[in-house]
Amino acid sequence: MKKKIIYCLLLFCAIVLQTSVLPLISPLHIAGDVVLMLILAGSVLDGFFAFFWWAIFAGIVYDLASYTTVGIHALIFLLVVYFVSFFSRRFSVEIKGVGVALFVIFVAVATLLSRGIIALSVAWDLQTFNGYFEEFGNWKIIIFQILFNTFLFLFCFFVLKKVKKFFVIE
Repeated sequence: MKKKIIYCLLLFCAIVLQTSVLPLISPLHIAGDVVLMLILAGSVLDGFFAFFWWAIFAGIVYDLASYTTVGIHALIFLLVVYFVSFFSRRFSVEIKGVGVALFVIFVAVATLLSRGIIALSVAWDLQTFNGYFEEFGNWKIIIFQILFNTFLFLFCFFVLKKVKKFFVIE
């Protein structure tokens, strides 16, 4: 029960930060995705089976809070959790050596996947594929968002690790 309450509070704080604070302080109006990075950090720390339902719950709550089509972020989060679980079973995911490079790869793939699915959702709603690449963004925007998301991932990773240690959450 303690884990559910703490994870819900962390998710609520991440959604508030994502929807209200980050769009105001980010240059070029490209906010990093703190909710996605929290899901990524949680799936690295907890694993696929422990974080599967949290990803679905977080996606639906985030969709409702950000006024997007319900299920889009749940799909993104589930794909990210599955991707992380696939590679975390095969490689060491620690903050040393190959683990750091693997974290950067996780962040880059999660960012590209999120931008791609959201751009596809917008193109689907408009019923035209013409604006897909404009919605997806240019390389400058994508690289900036990957860098911003890397810092957010490291922040979420350390915060989640400290919270789990402080509250003795398995």
